[in-house]
Parts: sequence; C-alpha cells; structure tokens
Amino acid sequence: MNERVSRRRLLAGVSVLGVGALAGCGSAAGSSTSRLAYVRVANWHAEAHTVHVIVERDGDLVHWSSHDLAARDGEITTQPLDRTWADEQAEFVVRVRIDDRNTWKVFDLAGREGDCYGVEARVNDQGSLGVWYEQAPRQCRTQSDQSADG
Repeated sequence: MNERVSRRRLLAGVSVLGVGALAGCGSAAGSSTSRLAYVRVANWHAEAHTVHVIVERDGDLVHWSSHDLAARDGEITTQPLDRTWADEQAEFVVRVRIDDRNTWKVFDLAGREGDCYGVEARVNDQGSLGVWYEQAPRQCRTQSDQSADG
C-alpha cells in the first residue's frame, strides 16, 4: 500500500468528498442502512494499476487508501483493505478510481434491500474499472450464526 499522498491526490479526494457531501444534502427519505463486511481491490488486467479507495460511513470519511496492484500474469492480484470502519449498520458509500483518472466509480449501499454487503473494485482484463458487490457474504454472519453451524 502506498502511504504517501501527493497534493494532487489529496485535492482530488477532497473534491470528491465535497461533491459527496453536497449530494447527501438532498438525501432520499427511503435511504436505509447496511453493514459493510469487506472491501477488496483486484487487477485482472495485463498491466499494473494503482487503485484508490474511499469509504464513507454516514457521510464521514472512514477509509482512504491507494493500492499498487501488479499486472495479471496468470494469477489475479487481489488485496483486501484494512477494515477501518465499525461493524455496525450505517449509510456506506464506497468510491474507487484507477491510476490518475478523474472519474470515480461509486457504490452507495443506501436504499438497497440487503443488510450486509461485500464490495470488490476490479480492474477488468480491458483495463476498465468495475465495482462488484456480494449481498450477505459469509463475512456478514455473526459469531453466534457461525457457532450454530458447528
């Protein structure tokens, strides 16, 4: 993981958060809360990429990281993010982009039917970014659920 953040990246992230804050001002009455079990990044492309990830919880920044992913050479490079957010229901928004591109992909959990999700930001084999999600992955199960399965 790249811990250094350039001034350009900092300003880009702040501008994304500013737009996100403005977008939240007119939030729909139908929004709901969910848990965010995991976020991971993957590179299926034959070239190396840097994937930038921002996670917001109830409008607050709870995670911001950049991940240098090697080119796919038979193996798919996947990295789970350190979970820096609480394991409680909230309105989560995950924003991702690759390299120095200006556009961010957004996955907003508010208003979705499920109560727990896992998210993967994936650079596909053509070099485009997609956001995939899994509803109710095994990481969503509570300790008591897992103990009952024996």
